[in-house]
Amino acid sequence: MKRRFGISLPEDLVEKIDELSSKLGMSRSSLIQSILVEVMEDRVHLLTPHRCRGVLIVVSEGRSSELVSKVLERYGSCVVTRTHHHTEGVCVDVSFVEGDSQTILELEGSLRKIKGVSERYLPLGCLR
Repeated sequence: MKRRFGISLPEDLVEKIDELSSKLGMSRSSLIQSILVEVMEDRVHLLTPHRCRGVLIVVSEGRSSELVSKVLERYGSCVVTRTHHHTEGVCVDVSFVEGDSQTILELEGSLRKIKGVSERYLPLGCLR
């Protein structure tokens, strides 16, 4: 069963959604549903207390890369390995993280607060 409800989005975001749904050959509703399912699965994973591991990808520009480094260093207890790459003024950090889900959620939240930074955590499973 499906349930209909209304949301308000900025016009430019709706245009991007329409363009992507057209290119992928799917309806706007199907596209938004698939995106929500993916993002919610990642979030629910971290909200359930457990020990886990995953890959954290952080993209930053300019001065924000210094702030990213400081945050990643502050959470060094769960950053197992980290690589840092530069390409055309953009910094990309790829970290393998392992630890308590709450700590990883806090790390992700700290990165999300930095202007000019986008991050994505990809869970790889639970630790025993």
